[in-house]
Amino acid sequence: MVSRTIGSIVFLLSNMACLERVTGEDVPLDSRFYAAEDNPADQNEENGEGVSTPFSSEKEDSVTISGLVSSELDMAVDLDVRVPNPSAPGGMERKGKILLDNPGEFSVDVPKNIGLIEFEVFQDINSDGPSGEDPSGKITFMVEEDNISDLEIKLVIGARGVGPTHQEVAPEEGTALRKGIPDNPDPFNGIEGERIELMGRLVCENCDRIDLDIFTPDDGSSSGRKMLGKMKFPVGEYIILVPENYGVILLEAFVDMDGNGPSKDDLMGIFAQNPIQIGTENLSGIDITLEKQADGKMPMTAP
Repeated sequence: MVSRTIGSIVFLLSNMACLERVTGEDVPLDSRFYAAEDNPADQNEENGEGVSTPFSSEKEDSVTISGLVSSELDMAVDLDVRVPNPSAPGGMERKGKILLDNPGEFSVDVPKNIGLIEFEVFQDINSDGPSGEDPSGKITFMVEEDNISDLEIKLVIGARGVGPTHQEVAPEEGTALRKGIPDNPDPFNGIEGERIELMGRLVCENCDRIDLDIFTPDDGSSSGRKMLGKMKFPVGEYIILVPENYGVILLEAFVDMDGNGPSKDDLMGIFAQNPIQIGTENLSGIDITLEKQADGKMPMTAP
């Protein structure tokens, strides 16, 4: 009786599955049995889907960014991490997402001296991605060599689309705040010492506010440069205060005419003599003319 039962079990197994022959060789694990943390299978930027640890593939030294998220709703919180990238939709590239069970403290490790970074935080009420109906908040700030531990992000219904808020700096540090836009952040915040004036004109037809992006060469970056910050100016004269002997910077200007990220309908331009060497003397004539580009891309910076 026992032998008949064992025989039946063997017969069923042989018809239900094909056992793989053991060879003693290393066989790669089937990708269906694990999730790649840095490249999630279901990560949709528009709908806010997918979870990946921010900067998990980066090998540089890191600093810790921490703070508090507050909201009237006690439900899960999505925190998307982005950095500037002119070729990405909207000029910002997503670097990962963290999830919180509810509003409260958060902590993210990011590469040291990465420069400008953006956190978009929201609660997805209808599980359809971030929308104007969801409590949300956005903040942009500069990351240098020190940890940041005092960020506060308040989620407000309808806040999505209003635009980023900038980390406040002390009045004596806000030395690049100039000409018509009093809430401009200082791209060189935290750098002590004397500053020189960099002056020029922004020439653009039918433009309201112009985004002026400031970069510096960076051999360690895949793009060959690092974004120091973004300032906004009206058409006409502008002034930026730059630390003496800072080195080399590059200037690019951009107007998103339709609010849909870079396209052939947008106006853009660079300073024709990029890069700019910063020494101890004031610089003038740093003029930029913004025009439509046939390929919808920012003109190339001269070597």
